[in-house]
Amino acid sequence: MNEPTPPTRPEPSTGQQPAPEHSAQGSSPPRGAALLRAVEVMDALRAPTGDAWTHQQSHSSLARYLLEETHEVLEVIEDPAAHGPRALPDELGDLLFQILFHARLGQEQEPAWDVDDVARAFIAKMERRNPHVFGPEREQALADPEDVEQIIAQWHAVKAAERARSDAGSVVDAGAGGGEGSGRTWFESIPARLPALQTAAKAVHRARSDGRLEELLAAADTAAGISADTPAGDAAVGDGDAASWGGDLARELLTLVVAAEARDVDPESALRALLARTERSLADGN
Repeated sequence: MNEPTPPTRPEPSTGQQPAPEHSAQGSSPPRGAALLRAVEVMDALRAPTGDAWTHQQSHSSLARYLLEETHEVLEVIEDPAAHGPRALPDELGDLLFQILFHARLGQEQEPAWDVDDVARAFIAKMERRNPHVFGPEREQALADPEDVEQIIAQWHAVKAAERARSDAGSVVDAGAGGGEGSGRTWFESIPARLPALQTAAKAVHRARSDGRLEELLAAADTAAGISADTPAGDAAVGDGDAASWGGDLARELLTLVVAAEARDVDPESALRALLARTERSLADGN
């Protein structure tokens, strides 16, 4: 959870009044109306007459809280039976605070950006990657709109096109990755702190989207010291140190990641969920 902060004024320091209560007889507020109030609350906390702890924070100082709140959300999702029925919205509210906080800090940067820019980025991406819902020819976008495999394939194709456009004009080292560009781009922009299983899943996802999954797996075989005539489960002697760092086992893990990605399953989340359920089962004596 977030560290406690000094008490704040009951009214927003921006001068705005609290959102009025809607009577039982009146019309209900539109869904999402509370988000506007949440933005007001964040503005009040960061305002000069607001909250002293909030004033001291930066993107960097908040990073640990973003990670902590994300893991707390995951804990509820992966083992809901161990938490109360309102645990997920409560934890998501803590995560929303982090998003609003970073967006509020963005207003103080140069160039400035705010929560509306965050929302616009989300809207643009969803509309672009879901032409069967938002496109001008959405009725013709998919042969079968109910076919999830087609939807996933479409998403992959749009992402690949986006990546190709962003790579346009970039210089590719000769022979680095083959005819359509370097396979190194499959690992670009993946956070260094992301768990290895999730990093592998993202790289597999990108390679499959490019239609070059076999190229990625061949490179992994080479890195693990595995050749076409190497017995299954054995690292090639010629690699030198593959056996010492578990190259053969790592390659088998990558095969499981490929299978998980094909089913649109996050292997990291699946393993965490299994461990959480195993721990609870042991605690219950089952």
